[in-house]
Amino acid sequence: MGMLRTLLALSVVLDHLGGAATDRLVGGRLAVQLFYVISGFLISYVLTATDHYQGAPGRFYANRALRLYPVYLVVAALTLLAYAGAGESPFWRIYDGLPLTATVYLALSNLLILGQDWLMFFGIEHGALAFTGSFAHSDVPLYQGLLVPQAWTLGVELSFYLVAPFVLHSPRRLLLLLLASLALRVALVASGIGRSDPWTYRFFPTELALFLAGSLSHQVLLPRWQAWSARLRRLPELGTALLLLYALAHFSIALPPTVRDGLAVLLFAALMPLAFLFQARYRLDKAIGELSYPIYICHALVIVFFGWLLDGTQLRQPMMFMTLVVAGSIGFAALLNVLVAEPVERLRRRLRGASPAGQPTAGPRHSAAGLPRAPLAADATPAAGARARPRASGGTAPIRHAPSTIRRVP
Repeated sequence: MGMLRTLLALSVVLDHLGGAATDRLVGGRLAVQLFYVISGFLISYVLTATDHYQGAPGRFYANRALRLYPVYLVVAALTLLAYAGAGESPFWRIYDGLPLTATVYLALSNLLILGQDWLMFFGIEHGALAFTGSFAHSDVPLYQGLLVPQAWTLGVELSFYLVAPFVLHSPRRLLLLLLASLALRVALVASGIGRSDPWTYRFFPTELALFLAGSLSHQVLLPRWQAWSARLRRLPELGTALLLLYALAHFSIALPPTVRDGLAVLLFAALMPLAFLFQARYRLDKAIGELSYPIYICHALVIVFFGWLLDGTQLRQPMMFMTLVVAGSIGFAALLNVLVAEPVERLRRRLRGASPAGQPTAGPRHSAAGLPRAPLAADATPAAGARARPRASGGTAPIRHAPSTIRRVP
């Protein structure tokens, strides 16, 4: 599961580079939605299969906040420093043209993350903040005022975290919400609204179905794959290999994009338990997966940095630039883990009531042979995603590289 998460994060990086890099791996939009499925699986595991948060939603919220906010806030602060050092830039000019309500909204969402996803449905009309149905319908591009623009997906994640403790323990509620979310998506698509960004993958009520599909994968399919893997021990390796191969070959599958993406979601939901069991067997897989969240959070800053650094040089060739950005994002992510995430992880273990080795003081309420007893996947990054503007392919828009100064990009 760890390698899969990091491949999905790199899919977003490549998508934001634009050009020939866009159609590599699974693309930005599908990567975001597959992360939703993974998140639903993992959150279901920590809430229903371990005793860490039984009757303690506040502790669950605090733990998830400690997972998301420290790395995010460090990258946001570094981005703000970069813009301050660059002096005049489109980022500051965005705020010059905003009414007070929009300025306050942007400032709070940059700090709290909450609301960044809803920002994509608002714009400036006649000098006032208004619901426009799309960030593209705005006199001022509000999203350019976000310090970590791709973090809008974390807003969707946080919405799921808020409802998860009250839904995932009840199969009836889970199924009812899943059906309601699917019905709403069908209705929006039939009306035409659901066919265009931001309604395609930024609207939490319809994306909730993806989280819940992952939760069902954990609660229904994991016990079955667990039993089959006891007889066929290489099933986790085979299932993970199949998902990795699919991620590499996605764009070569000759199917309509909507059909292809839908089948990808079903495939990942069906085989996710095997990737989970694979991660339980191989520490390296988990270690690779720890890079996925910081890669996702830091890559926009890395793109802008290299765009500024290499402007006007011969190194600014597409393949060279892509290599530098990918390597730089991985290196920056590793540094963020060492300096930020790992120290915070010690506090998270205390909140979980776990020992320093990560083992819970009370075991899972329903574990079977081979099922990891420690919440090894609980730290898997929830949401990677992509900031976008409308595009014919329905994917995410590239992050533009600043020619002479660090600037905000569409």
